[in-house]
Amino acid sequence: MNLTFGIIKQKGIINLLKYFLGFYLLLILASGCNHEGRKGDDDDESTSSVVKGKIEVTVTTIRIGKISQYETLNATTSYLLNASVRAPMGGYIRKVNVTPGQLVKEGDVLFTVQSKEAAAMKGIKDTSLHFNGTTVVKATETGIVKTISRQLDDYVQDGDELCTIANGSSLVLMLDVPYEMRKSINIGGSYTVTLPDGETLETHITSRIPEMDKAVQMERYVLRGSAPLSLPSGLIASVKIPTKSEDNAVIVPKSAVLCNETQSQFWVVKLFHDSLAIKIPIEKGAETKDSVQLVKPVFTTRDKILVSGNYGLADTALVKVTR
Repeated sequence: MNLTFGIIKQKGIINLLKYFLGFYLLLILASGCNHEGRKGDDDDESTSSVVKGKIEVTVTTIRIGKISQYETLNATTSYLLNASVRAPMGGYIRKVNVTPGQLVKEGDVLFTVQSKEAAAMKGIKDTSLHFNGTTVVKATETGIVKTISRQLDDYVQDGDELCTIANGSSLVLMLDVPYEMRKSINIGGSYTVTLPDGETLETHITSRIPEMDKAVQMERYVLRGSAPLSLPSGLIASVKIPTKSEDNAVIVPKSAVLCNETQSQFWVVKLFHDSLAIKIPIEKGAETKDSVQLVKPVFTTRDKILVSGNYGLADTALVKVTR
């Protein structure tokens, strides 16, 4: 009887253990299902955040063509030939027939000079002397009166300067060129000059003045217009000098090229597989106001380069192209 009771008791314990084991397994399965559900939700949220986090950009393609880089230099109008009109004798200036800026022709009377002897005999009434002691000073060439050194009734010595006449046909533009740019200057070449009011003139370089300005270390070149210039002396104009030129250049807009703070490194951001943007270090060539030549590495016209949304972009980033 004791044996039978022991067997019954043992079976009850086994059944109880089976009950608890089954309940525990059910808890594990339920927990696993809930975890899988949350994991699926997290994956969806992560994927959604990646899609939403794409940076909107615009792209352009490579262009092959001619590009020229220019430097803007100053050119100043100046008369090369200036004639000095001098007194032929000592005496007093009795007439002044010109003013600064007046156009005169060769042979025009500019001044009348009376000798000091004639001035001393001014009160003598003896007409038998037939002596008035005056002489006229004429223009030696056609031009513009730049300066007048003497005025009415001034006393002058023989050889004193009375005025200067600028030869109108000798007006040129003096182009100031830094020495390091002398290889970019072509004597005989044509250059466009822009005046302060926006008017442009076509000119060509005729010669180089073999003298260096010590203060600014610049050489001077003579620019002449295709027609005589009608400009005031001392007018400052600007001249565009080509320094680099390439016919079959790889060209992108200037907005596509980025650089570091010291402008020692440059790069573009290239689009791969329509959504991946990668930085590509480059070597620049000629550069204009709105375009840049890419020398290295090699690009093709099929490449797509970012022109907006590229600033501050990570080395590899997911992007979305907008139209």
